[in-house]
Amino acid sequence: MKFFFHIADLIVKDIKGKLNASEKSELDAWVNEDPENAVSYKKAKDAKRQLSKLEVYKLFNVDKAWSAIEDELFKTKTINLFSTRILRYAAAILLPILIIGGASYLFFNQKTTNTLASIDAVIKPGTQKAVLILSNGGTVDLENETSPAQIDENYVNITNIDKQLSYASEKSSEAPKEIIYNELITPRGGSYNLKLADGSEVWLNAGSKLKFPVAFIDSTRQVFLEGEAYFKVAHNGKPFVVNSGNLDVRVLGTSFNISAYADDKEIKTTLVEGKVQIDYANSDNTTNVSRILTPNKQAVISKSDTDIEITEVNTSQYTSWMLGKIEFENEPLNEVMKRLARWYDFKYEFKNNKAQEFHFSARIDNTESISNILEMLEMTTDVKFEVRNNTIVIL
Repeated sequence: MKFFFHIADLIVKDIKGKLNASEKSELDAWVNEDPENAVSYKKAKDAKRQLSKLEVYKLFNVDKAWSAIEDELFKTKTINLFSTRILRYAAAILLPILIIGGASYLFFNQKTTNTLASIDAVIKPGTQKAVLILSNGGTVDLENETSPAQIDENYVNITNIDKQLSYASEKSSEAPKEIIYNELITPRGGSYNLKLADGSEVWLNAGSKLKFPVAFIDSTRQVFLEGEAYFKVAHNGKPFVVNSGNLDVRVLGTSFNISAYADDKEIKTTLVEGKVQIDYANSDNTTNVSRILTPNKQAVISKSDTDIEITEVNTSQYTSWMLGKIEFENEPLNEVMKRLARWYDFKYEFKNNKAQEFHFSARIDNTESISNILEMLEMTTDVKFEVRNNTIVIL
């Protein structure tokens, strides 16, 4: 029995692209051993296109997910042949294969009515949209197809093509005598890509704001962030500093992500490439802490503390939002709902605080309908969602 669970686990890892050389050799041997094995493997691989929706399979509570398919798998009620412990083990390992390999219809093609489907007409996935505030206070809406491709601003050429805002070389040989700032603001349910005048790129996540110079004329390149952004900094010899309240992240040339939302308890800086220096002061500036961050490390700062905790992380988990993914790793439901609400732009409330204690791991497309996501959560936990006055209520 355990051998088949092990093979199922290998197939899941293969679909996820996480097989090492010895595991691939073992899986290949099993596939070639029997034609039926090859057919089962092919079915699982052919369903890979479903993964954008089904990557929610790693949701925390697998017991309820198993019970959702248990009756279909064991219609003759021979379930007493298996111990509860083995069934739970089977649920944890085989459930991904059962879903991917053919049982997904139990989740996505049920005969029951989708009671949450009506919410999709009101709550939609986010899109590429933002508002640009010019130095003279004028605003440019970057959401509509009629948004201008050329934007007039002092000393620089600004283009807005294919949902990327780009600042190019100065218009004249006369450099500005003082720093001129613009602001890029993404609403809840929006994100945008920005190329600064020095060639650095910024991806601004939903509900965020970046204040930046139209031209970098100081010895230090400094920008100001509220919310979350991914930076790919161009190297030109000048330090690049991202300020977010009491946090300064100082670099020369690197790629990193900062999440510093006002309603989060922590500020997270995740380094992908290069090296950065993290400087943080408490609210009254009486204590300052400084740390050096190296690749694949994350600095976590609690707003109620002045210490900086550095851990090794899988950076893709914190940067996959740029690729259209929403990813959770053992996060409580209140954090899950907060992040979903930023992208899908909805209000929510908990009627039972116990529901906040459920933890989830998931990786889903940010184009997925909100009703599908909520129904998957319902199937795998003891929570239920209702829509009341355009607010999602968690019971």
